[in-house]
Amino acid sequence: MNFAHHQIAEGVDLYLCETDKFATVTVKVFIQDSLALETAAANALIPLVLIQGTKSYPTRVELVQKMENLYGAAFWTDVEKIGERQILEFYFDVAAPHLIPNGRQVLREGLAAFGELITDPLAEGGAFHRDFFHKEQANLAKMVAGIINDKQAYAVWQAVKAMCKGEPYGLYKYGEREQIEKLEPEAVYAHYQELLQSNPIAIFVVGQSLEELPELIGAWPWRRKALKELPPVSVKEEVREQEIIETQDVHQAVLVMGYRTAQRYLSPDYYGLLVANGILGAFPHSKLFVNVREKASLAYYVDSSLEGSKGLLTVTAGIAPQSYGQAVEIIRRQVAELQYGTISDDELNRTKIGLISGIRKMLDDPAAVIDRNLIGLVHKELRSPQMVMERIAAVTKEQVQKAAQGLQLDTVYCLSGPKGEA
Repeated sequence: MNFAHHQIAEGVDLYLCETDKFATVTVKVFIQDSLALETAAANALIPLVLIQGTKSYPTRVELVQKMENLYGAAFWTDVEKIGERQILEFYFDVAAPHLIPNGRQVLREGLAAFGELITDPLAEGGAFHRDFFHKEQANLAKMVAGIINDKQAYAVWQAVKAMCKGEPYGLYKYGEREQIEKLEPEAVYAHYQELLQSNPIAIFVVGQSLEELPELIGAWPWRRKALKELPPVSVKEEVREQEIIETQDVHQAVLVMGYRTAQRYLSPDYYGLLVANGILGAFPHSKLFVNVREKASLAYYVDSSLEGSKGLLTVTAGIAPQSYGQAVEIIRRQVAELQYGTISDDELNRTKIGLISGIRKMLDDPAAVIDRNLIGLVHKELRSPQMVMERIAAVTKEQVQKAAQGLQLDTVYCLSGPKGEA
């Protein structure tokens, strides 16, 4: 599925994917900003405040009722983190016009309301609606503080925070609680106006009969200035391995091992790295699952994940506290096997099949069709699913080995119990 590009305004790009595969028209709007301590909390709070009401529908109830009257149109907002970019995300989904009565009018009304929510927010005296603002501010602060109750998510976050100390990627995508609590509605509103006027904005649409979309979205009240250039991702020049043991009252320890990679999304060997991560820990046939969980019986779960924009590979395992040393050793050994080129034909082929199957499965979900473009959007290079599948299929053992040789262990973090041996 390919996207046709239209420029709506300076730095506002519209991407249309015309297809009759789905029964909906799905729209996502992404506003990019640099991930920074000064703005992370504000950027995380803005989508939560915006969704509470608009000028035409000044309460959440009225906005929801409007969407229900449009044959159950759906909308939500969030914030994403891709490398060292923080991305405000807005989602709208409505029945395809040809499937409902007055379908064209429904689409027009829905897009008008959605556009108002984003580009012309409800305000009072040059500030966000204060009741909405303070309510969502408290909710966001509570949510960020509550991450400690999800031990796996907390451990991964603490490992990344330690691994990327002093780097923008070390910031949580929802900001720090202390920063959230300091926010004021006037300053956050002014910051959002600056985002709307100067930051890169991309709009993706997947559905059928989209010929009106450039005109309809172009009619939103854009007030653009010169486009702001966002800085590229930072690269750590020297990697020194560190070990961190954190003790809490937990029965199951969480082990996180963070590796720096020599490849990122724009690197020639990126797909070798993608396959290397798959062979290491993305599937039930992967080295970590087979050797750490099945053979050694050391882990309740174990997997690896790749952040291709920043260039980080993270291994996560739930283990008994006393198994820490043995688990770390076996994980190191599996990475070393990749680096030595100890890769079977079965591992390589099953991994490539698994990655390609995942892409094909994604093509059955319009939101996923859009989301897969986020990393390409950040790096200004969108890649079609067909291109990606072809590149994965062409990866050789030698390319996997070369990519794996660029892995450097940066951080070993373990969240363990007070009496654990870790």
